[in-house]
Amino acid sequence: MSEFELSLDQLKTVQDLFRSRILEGLQAEGKEIGALATYLGLPDGRQAGRALVVDTGGTNMRVALVELSSNNGVILSGPITDNVPSGRSGQPLSAEEFFSAQARLSLKLDPKPDSLPLGYCFSYPTQNSPDGDALLLRWTKGLRIDGVVGSPVGSALQKRLSDIGIATGRVVVLNDTVASLLGGVHLNAEPRFGCNYIGLILGTGTNMAGVFSPAQMSKVEFDSPMIANLESGNFSCPFLTAFDDELDAESDHPGSQRFEKAVSGRYLPQLFDKVCPGHDLGDNTAKLVALRDAGEGQAGRVAARLLRRSARLAAAGLGAVASLYSPDHATSVLAEGGLLWGDSQFAPTVRETLKELHPDRTIELVPQRENVNLLGAACAALSTP
Repeated sequence: MSEFELSLDQLKTVQDLFRSRILEGLQAEGKEIGALATYLGLPDGRQAGRALVVDTGGTNMRVALVELSSNNGVILSGPITDNVPSGRSGQPLSAEEFFSAQARLSLKLDPKPDSLPLGYCFSYPTQNSPDGDALLLRWTKGLRIDGVVGSPVGSALQKRLSDIGIATGRVVVLNDTVASLLGGVHLNAEPRFGCNYIGLILGTGTNMAGVFSPAQMSKVEFDSPMIANLESGNFSCPFLTAFDDELDAESDHPGSQRFEKAVSGRYLPQLFDKVCPGHDLGDNTAKLVALRDAGEGQAGRVAARLLRRSARLAAAGLGAVASLYSPDHATSVLAEGGLLWGDSQFAPTVRETLKELHPDRTIELVPQRENVNLLGAACAALSTP
């Protein structure tokens, strides 16, 4: 299984290619790494007030009533959680079924939200507009919902909320990575980081968000540093194996999300099954970690190498973003995700690899507070347009 081992030179090649793809995405639309404009700057810690937050991820959807104060935030009601209506089994679902399920969940909040700004944490690739809404570009994470791609998701959710008697004010759509970054900066901004913040999600899927100057992000007009949703899972990573190619060919969208398919929790057990069939891991990376820790035979060795490769590739992606930042400040990676923090060896491997790639930079991997993306979505909704 030596093909899953990556040398430092190979990781530097991955990092350099990743960096060039990010730059392409910052300068023009339709590139491999989308670097999607969010029209959101960094919070200044003064965002305050109440907001309704709806959070739709790869597995779960949640609703909450959130109140922010200066450099702090509390959840007044919720989060109330249910499974995302995904359409993964059987026929695809309709747009109405998808958005109505999220809206109905809001009825369980107490007190009932009324005429509050809406922060919609929507964890799929979207093209944001300056008014806060966003068009869905494509589904990821295996969702099968008809009639949504190319249409605004924020106004669709607002309509379903209105249909059940919940009025909302301004809606801001952002994905979980951007929301996590916003929430983390609202809570923990430090002058030593300047604008050098990276948002990282590494769980069911993976993605990064970064903060870029107007000169770097030349494809849109903006007069101050802007957060970009990188959609980094779509990076076509070099040095992948025939097993990766087989997994990609059998996936719902062959040729896309190659980095995510090599790194994230949804796909690692499937990749393991290509190499060592018959273990029935499902989508459970905890079982993969347990196999590695048991250290038994080929299965243990393969599990170890897949997890280590994932961590080192994640570090190469983070290193690519950090290399675009000012070296005059440290870089804070505001990170969350079950794969990243659920395996005791994973985060240390990321940190170790970052030091190998950037021995002269300080890049800190920072665990996020629970429900930080709910606070970040509220922060976006409460920011001045």
